[in-house]
Amino acid sequence: MKVVFLDIDGVLQPYDADNWFALLDKKMINNLSKKFNVDYSKYGINSVSSVYYDWDEQAVLRLKYILDETGSKIIMSSDWRSKDNVYKLRDLLKMHYLGDYWYSDNAILKVGNNPVERRALEIKDSLNKYSIDNYVVLDDMWEIKNYFPNNTVITYNSISIDNMNECIKILKRKK
Repeated sequence: MKVVFLDIDGVLQPYDADNWFALLDKKMINNLSKKFNVDYSKYGINSVSSVYYDWDEQAVLRLKYILDETGSKIIMSSDWRSKDNVYKLRDLLKMHYLGDYWYSDNAILKVGNNPVERRALEIKDSLNKYSIDNYVVLDDMWEIKNYFPNNTVITYNSISIDNMNECIKILKRKK
C-alpha cells in the first residue's frame, strides 16, 4: 500500500486563508450535511467553514491527482486531528471528494518535545503498524525532512505543481 501522510496548514490551507471567518453560515452546514450525509454540525462551524471556504482548490486537485496517479491512501499527519473524534478529518475531506482516500484514523497521538518530533513519532508508528510499501510525507514543516529525508515533500503555503510531481516520483519509486 502507498500512503500520503498529509498535513493541512500550509499544504491544503494557505497560511493567509481566512475567508471562513467572514462567511460563517449555519445554512451552509445544513446543506453540506445533506449533500455528504455527514452531521457537520458536530464539528463546529469554524472547522467546517474553514475547510469549505479556505482549502486551496488547486492544492486539493493536485492532492487528488497524486492519490489517483499512484493509488495512494491518506493518513492524517496534522494538528487538525482530534482524540475526541478520530473520523472528523475523514468527514471533512468528504467536502472535497477526498473521503474515499482515507486509510486510517491514525488516532495514536504521540507526545514529543515539539510538533515536528511528535509528528515524526506518529508517522514512524504508522509505518510500523500498517503494511505500507511506499509513502510520502507532505508537510510545510521543513524540519520533518530530517526524519524522512527521502520521502518528504515540503510545501510552501500549498501544494505546487512541483510538489505534486515530486510526490508522484517518490510514490512510484521502486524499493
